[in-house]
Amino acid sequence: MKGTSKKLLCVLLVFVLTFSALGITSFSAVELQGSAAPIEETEPAQPQEELAGVGAELNEVAPEAANETPVVEPTVVPTQAPTEEPVPTVGKVKNITRESYDSDRCLMKWDKVPGADGYYVYYLNADDHKNFSKFADVKTNSCNIKPLRQGTQYHFKVSAYINYKGKIIEGETTLKKTATQPSKVTGLTKWRSSNVLEMEWDYNYRATGYRIYRTVGGVETLYKTIRGNRNTSFTDKSVTQGRFYKYRVKSFRELYDTSYSSDAGSIMFRAGLCGPDYSITSRLGRVNLTWNANRYATHYEVYYSTSPDNSTFVKLFTTPRLYYNTTKLTPGKTYYFRVRPIYVDSDGTVTGTSNKKSAKVTSNAYGDYVGSTYIEISIDQQHMWAYKNGRQIESTEIVTGNKGVSDTPKGYYEVLTKSTNIYLNGAGYSSFVNYWMAFIGSSYGIHDASWRSSFGNPIYKGDGSHGCVNTPYKAVQNIYYSIPTGTPVIIY
Repeated sequence: MKGTSKKLLCVLLVFVLTFSALGITSFSAVELQGSAAPIEETEPAQPQEELAGVGAELNEVAPEAANETPVVEPTVVPTQAPTEEPVPTVGKVKNITRESYDSDRCLMKWDKVPGADGYYVYYLNADDHKNFSKFADVKTNSCNIKPLRQGTQYHFKVSAYINYKGKIIEGETTLKKTATQPSKVTGLTKWRSSNVLEMEWDYNYRATGYRIYRTVGGVETLYKTIRGNRNTSFTDKSVTQGRFYKYRVKSFRELYDTSYSSDAGSIMFRAGLCGPDYSITSRLGRVNLTWNANRYATHYEVYYSTSPDNSTFVKLFTTPRLYYNTTKLTPGKTYYFRVRPIYVDSDGTVTGTSNKKSAKVTSNAYGDYVGSTYIEISIDQQHMWAYKNGRQIESTEIVTGNKGVSDTPKGYYEVLTKSTNIYLNGAGYSSFVNYWMAFIGSSYGIHDASWRSSFGNPIYKGDGSHGCVNTPYKAVQNIYYSIPTGTPVIIY
């Protein structure tokens, strides 16, 4: 009975394994044990031969079935795409402002953009170009953009950027329109300074116009606005002679509802401080200038040039006197001169206007050759010079004949005689002199004058000599012992 049960159990195992191979759900061990007893009790015994056949069949199938492991298909989990990190955004630049007002640069500032690594700055010369150019990469929220052209409209763009994983991400640009200031007014020149004041300045090609500010008595007002940059002169007729007037001239350009103004050029006038009328002559290898006094001047400036071009004049001398004589110049050459009155006090110098004249240099005097040893006398200048062998040995102030009453004659003369310690006698006078050098007979000569305490202009106008040349003692002594008789005496 036990052998029969074992055989039956083997058959059942084969049966279960076969169904499992065919995909039929397997039974648990408990279920198999529970079904074994009934089969053993109710199934009729089979012949030995059948069991043997079944055993044989079992022996053929059992090893393969016993070694076979049920195939379990893996559970497939749906695949998800990896989540990408979003690319950060860059904020927009806000509130661009201009922090400085210059003619060659613009300092721009703006609000910081949170998280920005830097800023790109672009610019455009809106007067001459159409495309923006990159100017700078800055790490702060400001940029000084230079050099720029004066008085020119510029457009600026600023954008923030970040460096994200080695890649630059730039934000939206913000536009700012502005302009540089016009350049400072230059070339301010006075043309008239009498009962009318007239000035001129250099043309500014970018300007909309010019503003003129006037100061009188310490009070400044906007006096005149000139539209049009070609109008580069101004005349003020509302002035009083002798009074001081200061003018400041600014160029301006109007853009974007803003007036961009330059630094001012300034100029000071004293009404009536105009160029004097003067005589100009040449003799003895130099040029002599003599002018009338200006009541508002304290000094005079003398300028000269070898060209009539006003820009080439060079200052020769500043003097309180009313004359100037050049040094030796090139005979046959023409020279140009200007005499300008100036007013000097503790507050500074105010210049006037000037007149231009010219003279051709000659070595002769009154048509005659003079040579290198001579005496030169200027009546207008009340001055005398003595030269010996081309070298100046004396320069002194003098007093000549009483103007309009007993004028000293002008012309080409020579030293005729020389004497010491003599009396000069005339109608109503007898004067002792130490040194006497006659140049016209015995009536006109050069001598000392101990009765005079001063010499020079304008004594001869009302208190001059009887026609002789009154000279300081030391000067006439030097000339007397240095100059021989026969020396030319040139009086003009």
